[in-house]
Amino acid sequence: MNKFSGPLARRYGTALFECGLDAVKKGTSFNEFVEITRVLASIFTRKMTGFFVNPTLSLEEKLILLDTVLEKILAGREIPLELKEFLKLMLENHRFSEIQPVLKNFLLRADEHIGVARATISSATKLSESGQAEFSAVLESVLNKKIILESKIDESLRSGFVIKVGNTNVDASLRSRLLNLKESLS
Repeated sequence: MNKFSGPLARRYGTALFECGLDAVKKGTSFNEFVEITRVLASIFTRKMTGFFVNPTLSLEEKLILLDTVLEKILAGREIPLELKEFLKLMLENHRFSEIQPVLKNFLLRADEHIGVARATISSATKLSESGQAEFSAVLESVLNKKIILESKIDESLRSGFVIKVGNTNVDASLRSRLLNLKESLS
């Protein structure tokens, strides 16, 4: 099972989402909370997380390390108290090895909360800016959400495209058509 969708990631992701809502009640912008969490999701890679799960470091040393990393990474930006306390709780509960899927789970919930969907379009050649804008406009009208579109090149598609939004895939590539034709001829 993917840890990203596992019960632990969902439970802690939901708790972090609720921390974000609490931070809003205390004056923090939800978008700011989400933006800082995105930064943390990008830095807490497997290698970085390894320092925090190192059994030779005491909890106090890990907490000092966390404060140092947050101070350096956020470079003067103030981290909401709720987010900082959440990260400390993850350390205290020995769950920091799961921080990446927890943060990703939170970001999915946050996107849903603010009405954003993230989509990836893979095409055989680079899409023009106007092509990306057209795909975004169509997806926005179908999903009734703001779309953040990421474009990738996959030369194995030959032509056409594959769009992924959440768990939904739309495959309009020559590669899939050829595979379907091959199966029907077999």
